[in-house]
Amino acid sequence: MATKKNPKEEEQSRVAPVLTEEDTEAQATKTPSVQEQLIYIGPPIRKNGVGIRTNQVFIGGHPAYLEPLYTEYPHIKELFVPVDKLQESLKQITQTGTALNAAILSLKGV
Repeated sequence: MATKKNPKEEEQSRVAPVLTEEDTEAQATKTPSVQEQLIYIGPPIRKNGVGIRTNQVFIGGHPAYLEPLYTEYPHIKELFVPVDKLQESLKQITQTGTALNAAILSLKGV
């Protein structure tokens, strides 16, 4: 024998719960964050067992193991660009006076 639900109970079961600001913040922290993808657009460098190649992609930002290169070549970090801005950055490398152009010129002869 089937039992009938009260019409109010039935309506309440169909209504979506109201989310508070705290609930939305909690959901935002649960969603996986997209890690930053960088591509190196400078010349290949190999120094003291640490090396980097042109067009090498790094997920999660600047890699820590390249720290010796960062200290020896301070402008090298500018040559790590977000993958989605690669085309724009390649244009800027050839334009005299841009930060990327200055960074690539500082590594000339390495």
